[in-house]
Amino acid sequence: MNAERLKEARLFFRELVEKPPQLPYEATLLPQLFAATREGSSASLGDLTALIERSQKLATKVLSIANSAVYALESTVTSLQRAVALLGLREVRSIIIMISTLSAIKSPALPAAFDSVRLWKHQLRAALIAKTLAAALIKEAATKELPQEDRLLIAPDEAYAAGLLHDIGMAFLAAGRPKVWQAIEDMRVKENIAFVEAEDAYWGMDHAVIGAQVLSQWKLPRLLTDPINWHHAAILSPSFTAEAKLLSAADHIAHHGLGGNGELPEQAAALMPEKADVLLLGQEVKRVLAESPIDAMTGMAE
Repeated sequence: MNAERLKEARLFFRELVEKPPQLPYEATLLPQLFAATREGSSASLGDLTALIERSQKLATKVLSIANSAVYALESTVTSLQRAVALLGLREVRSIIIMISTLSAIKSPALPAAFDSVRLWKHQLRAALIAKTLAAALIKEAATKELPQEDRLLIAPDEAYAAGLLHDIGMAFLAAGRPKVWQAIEDMRVKENIAFVEAEDAYWGMDHAVIGAQVLSQWKLPRLLTDPINWHHAAILSPSFTAEAKLLSAADHIAHHGLGGNGELPEQAAALMPEKADVLLLGQEVKRVLAESPIDAMTGMAE
């Protein structure tokens, strides 16, 4: 890493702060939609429908995904309110996060060599794994005396959202600095190292920081942005450390898979609470992945 590259990294970061990438709908809607679909929210289905209807583009996309093979509703749904009622708040939140993520990884500004489908599939796997681990750990916490620092504040559906967004900074980097992205990608291949290691070596800033910065500008809560920011250095996270470890473990499993007997890989297991049943966690992840519609959902990025 040289001084010119470091200067370029700082310039790019400043640009993201001053002018973050745009959502495919009014930016102020995202935090409102996220709040309306949070567990315990007092928002009604009618309230949520009214929010979505503020953007014709968003309403159209929600209907399109709701009618896709992924959700296989009872019949073609033409009413947004009907779609929201059939799907429920949690699924609608997932769709909204999907739309936000897809808008970044399908940006026309991305270089031709950028593999959007591969990134999308990884995001989907990480999201499902994060949700599964969160649900299992919350269940365990109810029956075991876990230290406070090991107890999750994030709900399973929020963990899913974090997984869908955790590597979105790669797309922002590739779209905003395509030559830098290509140089980092070339270094990754040549030296056979992880992309995040190549980023650090090339210009000292990784995609996790980039993604978290944009998501912060989009006014998403720190419960999501902090774990995303630190998912490659979870033990150093100054806040939401348990969530950062969870996301880091999900990312590792999504990249490297489970052990031959379905156990968590060593690096992921080390990030789990000391009293957690890592064998049970691995088996649950294996079961959920086997039953998931990831292959059908991968087509959304094509």
